[in-house]
Amino acid sequence: MIGLANRYCIKVCSVAEMRKIDEDALKVFGVDHRLLMEDAGTAIYSVVMENIGVFGKKILVVAGTGNNGGDALVAARRIFSAGGDVRVIIVGDPSRFTELTRLNFEIIQKFDIPIDFIRDEKDLSKIINALNWCDAVIVGIIGIGLRDVVRGVHKSVIETINSSGKPVVSVDIPSGIGGDNGKVYGAAIKSTYTIAFGLPKYGNILYPGYSYCGKLYVSHLSYPPQLYNSSEIKSELNTPIPPQERVRWGHKGTFGKFLAVAGSKYYYGAPYYVSYSFLKAGGGYSRLAAPKSIIPTIAAKCSEVVYIPLEETEEGSISKANYSYIMKIIEQFDIDIVALGPGTSLNEETQQLIIELTEAIEKPIIVDGDGITAIARNPDILKKRKIPAIITPHLVEFARLSGVGISDIQEDPINILRRIVKEFNSYIVLKGAHSLIGYPDGYIYINMTGNPGMAKAGSGDVLTGIVAAMYGIGYRNLGEAVRMGVLVHGLAGDLAAEALGEDGVTPDDILNYLPNAVRILRENHKYIVDKYMPKII
Repeated sequence: MIGLANRYCIKVCSVAEMRKIDEDALKVFGVDHRLLMEDAGTAIYSVVMENIGVFGKKILVVAGTGNNGGDALVAARRIFSAGGDVRVIIVGDPSRFTELTRLNFEIIQKFDIPIDFIRDEKDLSKIINALNWCDAVIVGIIGIGLRDVVRGVHKSVIETINSSGKPVVSVDIPSGIGGDNGKVYGAAIKSTYTIAFGLPKYGNILYPGYSYCGKLYVSHLSYPPQLYNSSEIKSELNTPIPPQERVRWGHKGTFGKFLAVAGSKYYYGAPYYVSYSFLKAGGGYSRLAAPKSIIPTIAAKCSEVVYIPLEETEEGSISKANYSYIMKIIEQFDIDIVALGPGTSLNEETQQLIIELTEAIEKPIIVDGDGITAIARNPDILKKRKIPAIITPHLVEFARLSGVGISDIQEDPINILRRIVKEFNSYIVLKGAHSLIGYPDGYIYINMTGNPGMAKAGSGDVLTGIVAAMYGIGYRNLGEAVRMGVLVHGLAGDLAAEALGEDGVTPDDILNYLPNAVRILRENHKYIVDKYMPKII
């Protein structure tokens, strides 16, 4: 399993980390930046050749004055040399060219390539005419050095390109996307293809930036592998790790013994989804401890789960009087992993019970839903646990748990998550489009499976059961269990969406596609790599 994980490892870096790679390539290895720019232009050329064609094609190159524009100018030269019909438009003041961009500009001037300039709004007709002429456009206006909101003529050019309907190839990152967070700063190029250089930056992978990339390619250029695979870069894509073979002579206990403490008078779905998804994802023995009044209804729908009726508060939630009984169940049945909180309500007594169980259970635990609200009152209990907890918040829950504002999290999600997982000594899944998985040591994995149709009540409860199942079927490294649980959850949702359409996907549909998703992870992990990971060129 370790070999497969390493083979498909794709690191993701910050803007600062990419700049350090760039500097070290020159200072330590002697890889000149001019060579890297040539490599970048060649990578762009390769993507154009693969997807659009070159010979006889009309290619418009729109370049800024920074090195991002220089990369585009190299591509213009390569395409022209291969028989493409090329026009170049420079956006901005040529006196502001970087040294390498000026060098490549001077070269293409001698190639008899038509060049025009857009310095202000009065010049926009030039790009409109060029867009009407071309078959495709390469855009290298603003790179990862974006410092402010895009406005003025740069914004107008971007909006004009977006409205053209022509295929767009973006250089490194779509112009206007924040390199560290994927945010749109005023306006951004909506790309058909993007080639990230060195490594994908956070902005290439995080939404909404990822949706602006189109099909994402990665070229390592001539960077030494020691740099782009450095242990100092502590983020990567969540690539598949196939599970160990399912033991032929195993029994239900072999594949995990799970206890979910979940549900309340008005929440029947959460306990059902969390306990049943464990079985659908391959787990062996699922027990649900829930208020005794709701168990008959859930049991009528799901007879495969073993039910443990609990005493209730006046509001129909789990009473604190059940504490000793729950602890006894965990010990008596040698439970492997416990889920706390799905649908347990915000009843004060129940919240206190969740806090006490979180502190006392000496087994792996997954805290979700109302359980996150409970531990947010006293997150210091997480630091005391010998076995790190697994916490699965959405953005609002994470803000409540961390004490960091939502807008601040959106501005710098990777580094804030990294700080919080270290502080709480926990695994945290920050759920959302491309969920982030943080390890207690601060390492971050970015998940690529899943779709907007999964954004429905109950989907997170399914995830909790899947993570427990991954632990049960053999991922006894907790981090791997979390990672593969998130991957399988998204994959099952994608399979459902392909069959049914995104809008109508429900948690039940995710449940129904779980066996197929786990089978793909087990038998055809290459399918996941090919479908979800950037193409390395």
